[in-house]
Amino acid sequence: MKYPNHLNYSDDDVEYKYKCLVYPNITYQKDFSKDSYYIIMSRILEHLTKLRPDIYFTILTPKIMPGFQYKNTEQIIYDQPTYPNTMRCHFDTKRMLEIINYKKKDWDFVYTYLPEHTLQLKNLFYNRTDCRPVFFGYSAYIEIPETTKYSMSMMRNHLNGILEMNTCGVNSQAVKDTIVENAKGFLDNEQIKTLEQIIQPVPRGWDNIDGKRKKPSTSIKTIVFNHRPNSYKSYDWFLRKMDELWGQRKDFNVWVPLADKKDREYIYNDKFNREGYFTELSRCWVGVCGKSYHRGWTNSASDGMSVGTPYLFLDVDYYQQYADAAGIYFDTDTDFLTKINKILDDENYRKEYSEKSKKIALENTWDKTIHLYNEHFILAEKELNIIREETDSYKKIIKFIKSRKCTTKDDLKTHLGWGVRIAFSAYRNRLRNEDKIILTKQG
Repeated sequence: MKYPNHLNYSDDDVEYKYKCLVYPNITYQKDFSKDSYYIIMSRILEHLTKLRPDIYFTILTPKIMPGFQYKNTEQIIYDQPTYPNTMRCHFDTKRMLEIINYKKKDWDFVYTYLPEHTLQLKNLFYNRTDCRPVFFGYSAYIEIPETTKYSMSMMRNHLNGILEMNTCGVNSQAVKDTIVENAKGFLDNEQIKTLEQIIQPVPRGWDNIDGKRKKPSTSIKTIVFNHRPNSYKSYDWFLRKMDELWGQRKDFNVWVPLADKKDREYIYNDKFNREGYFTELSRCWVGVCGKSYHRGWTNSASDGMSVGTPYLFLDVDYYQQYADAAGIYFDTDTDFLTKINKILDDENYRKEYSEKSKKIALENTWDKTIHLYNEHFILAEKELNIIREETDSYKKIIKFIKSRKCTTKDDLKTHLGWGVRIAFSAYRNRLRNEDKIILTKQG
């Protein structure tokens, strides 16, 4: 299923030098608008489609979404199981072959947000199609022992998948270090070195959705925990500290927007759309980030800081790397209670860090960070295989295209009598450099 065209344009003849398949990692299907893949990928595409109008993106998604609708994109429904670990196990070969549709379509890049499936995807492309795309992408979540409570994980597949990528982004140096450290039980020394070369820290842009802003209340002050209320985000620790704080004072409440239930009398879990979420964040007095067991920067903190909500962070490298001097840091539970009391009591102190938060957010907008994502596409372009000589077969291709003026891949290969065993990508990559030939969505 493709997204209907509401933008009043026809681009069947528009030149798209490259075609990219975007493969999903979906962990929050009950409200896909709040899933991290959707939130991050929609922002990447918002800016990357402007920066790279020469790329046509095909987005796999469980649901047609407005944040994936741009001139040089299409959406195709791809269903995955809802339970995250099962989602990482599940690979639908039959459906993927239908989507790839190699007889009629070409693929230059596969940008995968799910390393666990990269080996299967690459095997499918290279053994069942005539396309040889370059694989690269992002590792958003790692199933290390500290973050998983179930008996088995897909860590081995995660590592194997990264090794099949040209580059793989992660959101902090600490995440890269964690992956490499945990890989030592699965990979040999040479593979570890390769892994270190492939993985590259790439910060995500800081969001600041347009909408209303509210002035924080000075009577009942709101503390926000806008992360997932799970143990790998230290939610259990956070509740213990809030219980202690509630024992000292009762002039605050706590907003946990992703919670399904109110775990304490002082908690509310009101839900909003994306605009309303940022509006509610703007009225919060302070946010809290405890230990993150996957050791990554938390985008929920950048959300709040973008609208001027200061954040109290555990004093560790993966927070320091991005929050820098705009964060307030604690190192012990006692220190945490001291500092959260200080910010609750001192309006000027809060105002100082509110201004620092907004300033650093402006330094990390998607307009600026998108260039780091584009670097991965530029590196992938350099890896595209190309025939070096003008062979007889290539001359036949040129002649056929000129005679037809416009042709599809299917018609061209039928004319040549080529089957799946002859890789077409190397010829496509040379055609891209021809002055009088353009590549389009259809041919």
